[in-house]
Formats: sequence, C-alpha cells, structure tokens
Amino acid sequence: MPVLLLNASMQPLNVISRRRLVVLLTKERVAFFDDSDRALVELELEHRRLGEGVIVVRLLRNVVIPRRMIRANRRNLLLRDAHTCQYCGLRAAPGELTIDHVVPVSRGGSPNTWENQVVACKRCNGRKANHLPEEVHLRLARAPRPVVQEYAHLLLLRHPEVRSAYEELIRSVVPPHLQAPSPGAVSVRLQPLGQNS
Repeated sequence: MPVLLLNASMQPLNVISRRRLVVLLTKERVAFFDDSDRALVELELEHRRLGEGVIVVRLLRNVVIPRRMIRANRRNLLLRDAHTCQYCGLRAAPGELTIDHVVPVSRGGSPNTWENQVVACKRCNGRKANHLPEEVHLRLARAPRPVVQEYAHLLLLRHPEVRSAYEELIRSVVPPHLQAPSPGAVSVRLQPLGQNS
C-alpha cells in the first residue's frame, strides 16, 4: 500500500513506507482527510497488515522544503522522454532502453547534463556509437531540455497510482468554483515531461 505524504498546504512531499506512517500516526503528526480512511487504517494496523489501496495523509504543520535540484539520472531521463527512443520513437520497457550522449563524451560532450543525454533503444544507440547523430543519419525527435518541473511533479510521475489518488483528493477538497473547467485540466498540468501543453 503506497502512502502519499502531503504538506499541510497539500503539496506532495513523498511516498513513505507503512512503517513511517505508523511512526507519524503514533507521534500525531499527520491527519487523514476522511474518518473512514482513518478507521480502515487503524483496523488494518490492529491486524498487522495494510491493504493495497493508496492512503493519503497530510502533516498537521507545514514544513518548508528547500527547492530540490532535479538530477539528470537514468530514472529522471526515462520520465522526461516517456520511455521512448528519441531517435526512432520506439516505446519500450526500461530494460530495453539505454541513455545516449548526443555528443559523445570522448568528443567533448558533457557526461551528466540534461541537454546532452537522451533515451535511446539499444539498436539506435549501437548504430550511433561514437558519432554525432547527423553523421549516421539519425535525428532527434526533439531537442533534449532540462527538467524544470517541481520535485512533486516527478514524484507523481513515478507513482501513477498515487497520482490518481492525489488528483481525486484535489477534486474532492477544492471548491467547485475554483476547480478547472474540465476534468482533464489537472492531468494537463501533470503531463509527461518533455511534452508541450
């Protein structure tokens, strides 16, 4: 059972373990949004098991979170490029994809920047090898850009089941006159990285 921890301001902070949830409940630092959720979790804790659903809790006090730099690591690059080869467009499982340096490091390319790394299938990465894309007649689907979204955005992309629960919660607690005009508006703000809205 994933547990989404929100700040008192409703900002997603992290997905925490069940053990951490128990600690926060014991110290009375978190609250449930619904009494039925609280009763369900308490019942499950009595039986020393937690169900499969997503639980959303919020801190009782707002904590100031320093702005986190989003690193250009494999996991974040896969999210940015939506698990899609940036040369041929193949969408595949993470194990079938590699990270390619657009300008090879041996030819002066930066090894760890957002702008010089893209997701590539094994076939295209092998074809490109130590060349520039144009030298082997490959074109990028789009220019690689740094991710500028907040950490919370990536957190929700990493955990789609948590994202659905969070969007449902927002729809239930935000007054109707403040909600976006269409039900898809929340998901537009949370679209996969690298897509233009």
